[in-house]
This record gives sequence, C-alpha cells and structure tokens, in this order.
Amino acid sequence: MKKGYFSLQSSNHTGIEMHIRDTLLDNEYASLWFYPDDHIIHHQFHQPIADEVFRSVLMTGLEIMRDKGVHKWLSDDRNNSILSAEDSAWSQDYWLPLALEVGWKFWAVLPPSKARGRVNMERLVEFVGIGTSVEIQLFSDPDAAWQWLKGQAAT
Repeated sequence: MKKGYFSLQSSNHTGIEMHIRDTLLDNEYASLWFYPDDHIIHHQFHQPIADEVFRSVLMTGLEIMRDKGVHKWLSDDRNNSILSAEDSAWSQDYWLPLALEVGWKFWAVLPPSKARGRVNMERLVEFVGIGTSVEIQLFSDPDAAWQWLKGQAAT
C-alpha cells in the first residue's frame, strides 16, 4: 500500500484541502484509495472495466470497510461503460449484502459519462436505494461529491 497526499479544490477559505490517502490499487483500469482521516473509500475507473478486475476493486474496498470501520464510498465511474449482466448480478447478489453487513451507509456516485453506462448505473443506484438504508447522491462534480461524503457523520 502506497501512502501519499491528495489535494482537492474546495469551497473553504483556503481553497485547497490536503488529504492523506493510501493507494490500495492502481492499474490501467482503476485506482482505489482509502482516506483514513475522512474515512472514505474512493475508486476511479479509468476505462471500461469488467470481470475479475472490476470485482477486485470492490472486494479490496470491502476489506477496508470491514477492517477500518469505513461507511463512505465515492464511486467515480465517469470513464466506465455499461456493466455486464454477470457483473451487475455479482455486485447486487454477492458484494452488496457483504457491504451492508459491514456497515456501508453513504455512497456518492459520479455516473458514467456515456448515456448507456449512465442508465445502467442509475438502475443500480435505484436498486441499492430502494432495498437498503444506504444514502446515495449522484454528482457531476467530484469536489461536490467529496464534500457531501465528508459531511456525513461516520456512525
């Protein structure tokens, strides 16, 4: 795990906040970070992702949720596309129950930029929102997503 700092434009009086982050995964498909001070997991897909590469991002984040008591996740899927039926089913039927069991509470989502991927993500968000107590917000601005998540009480 690599440690580093992440700067974020924000609306506070200094204009920039520095966040300590641990890099959990970083490859051509995705990056996954954990921000220990803010108790936030953050993934960013760099291109369409599927199968074991997709699942490894979610499972690695799940381990941090369980081990560190994290309840907040920022999903940056702007560069992703539509999920396969198999990955959608796996995330809903396998990963989601495990995430709920370890206490997932807040989800900030930057949906895919392309229309088909966006519609697919909106269906997933609706599924999670209706069937669970996870509070979900969709964003187009990563800074706004970050600020919303940061403002949620870690329970």
